[in-house]
Amino acid sequence: MVNIQVTPGGPQQEPSITLNTLNQSTIIVTTNDLRSGNNMTTIYRSINGGASYTQLLQPPPAGFAASGDAVGAYGYRNLFLVAATALNVNPVRDSSIIVYRSTDNGATFSTPIIVNQGFETAVYNDKPALEIDTANGSPFLGQAYIAFTRYFNNFTSSETLFTRSLDQGLTWSAPILLTNQVQNVSNFGSTIAIGPRGEIYVGWMQYGPGTPQFLLRRSDDGGVTFGPIVNISNVSLVPTPLPVPTFGFRVLTIAYLAVDISPFNGGGVVYAAWQDNRTGSAHIFMSRSTNSGVSWSTPIQVDDSPAGTQNFLPNLTVSRDNGSVQIMYYTNRVTSNLIDVFLAVSNNAGSTFLPNTRITSVSFNPNADPSLGTPTPSIGDYNDLVINAAGNTITVWMDTRTGSQNIFENL
Repeated sequence: MVNIQVTPGGPQQEPSITLNTLNQSTIIVTTNDLRSGNNMTTIYRSINGGASYTQLLQPPPAGFAASGDAVGAYGYRNLFLVAATALNVNPVRDSSIIVYRSTDNGATFSTPIIVNQGFETAVYNDKPALEIDTANGSPFLGQAYIAFTRYFNNFTSSETLFTRSLDQGLTWSAPILLTNQVQNVSNFGSTIAIGPRGEIYVGWMQYGPGTPQFLLRRSDDGGVTFGPIVNISNVSLVPTPLPVPTFGFRVLTIAYLAVDISPFNGGGVVYAAWQDNRTGSAHIFMSRSTNSGVSWSTPIQVDDSPAGTQNFLPNLTVSRDNGSVQIMYYTNRVTSNLIDVFLAVSNNAGSTFLPNTRITSVSFNPNADPSLGTPTPSIGDYNDLVINAAGNTITVWMDTRTGSQNIFENL
């Protein structure tokens, strides 16, 4: 394994990674950059396959003090989009969904475009998911999609919304409501995956009311309309913070989807991954659908960690070249009060997983960065991974081995 430090200094967290699938030496990593005191979006660009990076600090829109929750997406030929939230802080208010655009293969990015405006805590838009359709058999090639969570009335209720762009991110449609309009419903985060014929799958974790559920809706017409809500699985939410004496950071349960668009067996299979406490401790579970998300298999535990360990904050990807299913996650399986990153791989369409492999070259202490404060320090809510055409998995995660929160990568 080769662990590379992507960020030059911390604290930085919540990375996403995006690969130019036509020119795979170009990689974009986004981070929540806390070095200035306010949260900012920084984009790191590599033109040598992830061996080294240059940084591009992105300003928030005029009238906003900060931005974060950035995620990237790639579109043919040299398009990169980065979606984020823009907000004012102290107090937290005016959260809006924004997009930065690059049409020169990530060398430069535009000033931010406001996708959907927030209005203080009455309408607070948060945590975008972003995809651009690059499925080879799709009639909607090049369309871009964002799903996000909207909170109302000082966070007393929430819903999941969806918007699309037909002009490479320049303009965005009015948002479509995906969740049921139920008073006091609690959602956090969303996930988008695109099938081989341009099917759009949008998933989200609904915390309540009632039993938490991983829910999904599918669009077959490029995001104009969506089918009914499907329950992928009931979920036992992981406690936050985790029941480890030194783990005081939050651990939110987030939904992840991916679709096999490879030309081999398994093409079109939809995969869902999440963390779950059904065994009495946090483990990583996966379900799959072979009929376009209509019905789902019984969830299986993906990680092979010992019982009683804590395995959390997963993310999921599928190789567009050979259909390999890969899930990364944090775990304390090596040392109980330290964290490592492990990777689970399936080469038979998710039927079974190989023995999980350790990605981190050293374990790290999540509390090593004193700048994140008390009583609830944050290590970020997500990490990311991508598989290149050579079959190499590139993972990015927040790591404190330097004494500060930084983004590390494994090639």
